[in-house]
Amino acid sequence: MDYLFFRNRPDRMTAEFVRGEYDALIARIDGAESAATPDEWLKLYADWNALKGYISGEWSRTSYAFAKHMNDPELEAADSYIRREVGPVTSDGDFTMTGALLRSRHRGAIGGEHNRHLMRVYENELAPLAPVNRDLRVRVSDLAQRYSKISASAGVTIDGEEMTLQRAGTFLGSDDRAVRMRAFDAVRAWHLEQRGERAAIFGEMVKLRHRMAANVGYDTFTPLGYLSMERMDYGPDDVAGFRESVRRHAVPLQTALYRRQEEQLGVDALRPWDSPYDPALTLPPGIVPVENQLDTAGRIFDALSPVLGGHFTKMREGGWIDLENRKGKRGGAFCTGFADEGHPAILCNSVGDADDVRTLVHEMGHAFQGWESGGIGDVALRMPSADVGEIHSLGMEMLSLRHIDQFFSPENAEKFRRGRWKKSVQAICYISIVDEFQHWVYENPDATFDERDQAWERIWDIYRPGIDYSEIEDFKRTIWYGQAHIFRSPFYYIDYAIAETGAMQLALIDAEDHDRAMEIYMNLCRIGGTMSVLDIFKAAGLRSPFDPDVIRDLMAHAARELASLIPPATP
Repeated sequence: MDYLFFRNRPDRMTAEFVRGEYDALIARIDGAESAATPDEWLKLYADWNALKGYISGEWSRTSYAFAKHMNDPELEAADSYIRREVGPVTSDGDFTMTGALLRSRHRGAIGGEHNRHLMRVYENELAPLAPVNRDLRVRVSDLAQRYSKISASAGVTIDGEEMTLQRAGTFLGSDDRAVRMRAFDAVRAWHLEQRGERAAIFGEMVKLRHRMAANVGYDTFTPLGYLSMERMDYGPDDVAGFRESVRRHAVPLQTALYRRQEEQLGVDALRPWDSPYDPALTLPPGIVPVENQLDTAGRIFDALSPVLGGHFTKMREGGWIDLENRKGKRGGAFCTGFADEGHPAILCNSVGDADDVRTLVHEMGHAFQGWESGGIGDVALRMPSADVGEIHSLGMEMLSLRHIDQFFSPENAEKFRRGRWKKSVQAICYISIVDEFQHWVYENPDATFDERDQAWERIWDIYRPGIDYSEIEDFKRTIWYGQAHIFRSPFYYIDYAIAETGAMQLALIDAEDHDRAMEIYMNLCRIGGTMSVLDIFKAAGLRSPFDPDVIRDLMAHAARELASLIPPATP
């Protein structure tokens, strides 16, 4: 049975329609519960699941269309309607159905029919769906869209040319220090100019989230945030231990790499306009023209696996890849899925730089998981939690390195491969800044705007020493305003570091046995969300990210990969 087939699909989804469908489902609960066998509950669950698939798909189509054109008033109105009108009806209906399912005497049969992990997922979802927070969730969503529109409309002028922030960022990779400085000054000025409005948006978000937590019995937002991120295997103490390992083993390696960069640049101190340019690794701006990126990526995926190549071809033919950066487009990159149509879609902001390759491959990793787990009928299990999902994307970044010469010359391909290992080191350090900052923010919900900026600066100096921000500390304190995850998805960031430990382990396996690495990767994709993150690590034969020695060992390998770039320690 196709549990995502929704027989009553209307021409346009309305709040009234969704309310009527949920009312009809809820009216069947008592009869299903009193039945002697679980058959009626299984039918009820199937119909609820189909409705969720349809609503999820329609929501994704609407938000994806708006993300592509955030200055379009009709698309904005459609997005607002589904968030503000349909969303609350859906969350209330799901709260009632979830509670009934968890209390049901037939829950064991339903879990057994589908997946034992299913009930753990629903247990996690209950508090975040609480109707008492219905209006607060809408208000937070409105604020998130305000934040995204600010970034989508951003423009700076460099040497008389107006451009998006993403395009301006390409100049930071120039080998001309004066060009880098001008680009940095333009981007810095924009961020400082927008600081007040974005600080106000975030301050209101924190207040609302704190109220949401109090409404469901928590002292702070942190436990509710963890539930919202589907954390099942670990808590804040485990993550704090992970960050401690990063401080001990990743930060010193990052500092050594910065020392080498200073020496190659011939500067006494590495300034923020210098750090993005690494003479040994940075590839020149415009090295991967946007118009060629999809053709080249297709050859890489074909070489890795005919199955993956086929998925990529379907996405190109379906128009489900929006690649090029433009003004009015939501910043960053993401993958979404249309559960009722059975396919994913991705959005990138390609500008022709080498990092476009990493981003495109990363988002396609998410998409491959979407294709491979498409046979899972339960909407709640088809997509994994973010800490699992990022293994597919970061893992694909690592696995694709063996064929990256499709994009680059042999010399530049080697630079790109080494650069990816350097990025692993730096990313884990930066992710730890974001994560520790988020924990501080929600433990201190009454902090002022300035106190938040000061906390960010203090934490930054712990995990990213070695870059000199003297006389421009104002920018260092406000870097976090550009990190959309902090605004839109609290506690969604350590997921990347957790997954990076899996991706690096996958790279080590790939170096020894490519076929085995690809088999593990494809199985990871097929698992979808049917297991928790630590169970998935175990099933794949990977060491737990919370193993106290795993960061030590992975950083030791990264150091070997980058050995020729690290100067010897001063006696």
